[in-house]
Amino acid sequence: MIRHATGLLIIVLLSLVACSEGGPQAAATGVGGYAYRVPEASDDGWSTVALADVGMQAAPLEALMADVLNRDDHHLHAILIVKDGKLVFEEYFSGHDADLTDYQFAPGPVRQFDRNTLHFLASASKSVTSLLLGIAIDRGFVRGVDDSMLSYFPGYGYTAASDEITLAHMLAMSTGLDWNEAGPYSSPSNLLNHLWHSPDPVRVVLEQRVVSAPGERFIYNSGTTNLLGEVVRRASGMPLREFAERYLFSPLGISDFEWVGFQHDPDMALASSALYLRPRDMAKIGQLMLQEGTWQGQQVVSAEWVRASVRNAISLPSSMRRSFHTAGYGYQWWLESYNSGRIKAYSARGHGLQFIVVLPDVGLVVVFTGGAWGISPETAPVQYDHVIEKVILPSIL
Repeated sequence: MIRHATGLLIIVLLSLVACSEGGPQAAATGVGGYAYRVPEASDDGWSTVALADVGMQAAPLEALMADVLNRDDHHLHAILIVKDGKLVFEEYFSGHDADLTDYQFAPGPVRQFDRNTLHFLASASKSVTSLLLGIAIDRGFVRGVDDSMLSYFPGYGYTAASDEITLAHMLAMSTGLDWNEAGPYSSPSNLLNHLWHSPDPVRVVLEQRVVSAPGERFIYNSGTTNLLGEVVRRASGMPLREFAERYLFSPLGISDFEWVGFQHDPDMALASSALYLRPRDMAKIGQLMLQEGTWQGQQVVSAEWVRASVRNAISLPSSMRRSFHTAGYGYQWWLESYNSGRIKAYSARGHGLQFIVVLPDVGLVVVFTGGAWGISPETAPVQYDHVIEKVILPSIL
């Protein structure tokens, strides 16, 4: 299986890499019925070139694609690769779209995805929300990450939330607030269920009991990410989607997007999970981070914010560090490493196989979208980190 990149696939990969030293013949011939093709050029801001033009070999990716196309359980919707600022690989598949009916986030109808299809980012939306808070700080709407959380939510001070919690703690998932979003989204024990259906989502978050001192412990909490989006709205006077369009998406040339709002407050965006972007535009988010906040010569978000976002902010439990090459957590970005720690990376991650992975050491951005709804990342047939480690990096190195 691709998950382990072992057996026949890895043997095929090794033999094909050896055979591909002679140049473009492997790309022209193809592998297992699949032949690499250069991504289609358009007016969306991406320059598209061949893998060979950026020093990458096609054979490992052709072998991956041949394996994927010969199975019906891969759950992939798209794979994109950007190397040295150029879009060099782009493939789309059919699969189950997300169904947000009644905010249950269940598998929806099957559709054919392509480069113009808006895709549900799930929790990869969190990393975009972090960028928006950074822009709000850069532009003076928000003073800084040391601001008190409760200072943005007057009237909730009587709750159990500690007044020592800062925006930095919210960004790092280290508020100390108790939070459970494990299990099906329809389960009464999943707090996301309460959050999405509550007439007062802010109260749902702030009324959780404090179980550890702020900054002491990582507790995954989509609730506080939604509060970060609300901080941007309250500080700027703009709904989050409007703020995003004006200060982030327009500078990146992103004109087509959707951001679903809460049931009882449509102007309060589901900042933790309900952003829809095209995969090519997801790659722009990754490239913006790689270039320390610049896009086509414009400083969209400060380099200081990008560096702070991908600096380790909180220690993770050992069980989390063992999975997905995880090395730590920054400001709503997961920190990673590959090749036994020699290649540093960071990623935006979302349920169902939504990933934006940035590998600055090799000038690489990789985007995955998928429909692995309800499937544990550790047991998914395709795991993005294994594809990067066993297929994409060998095509470069």
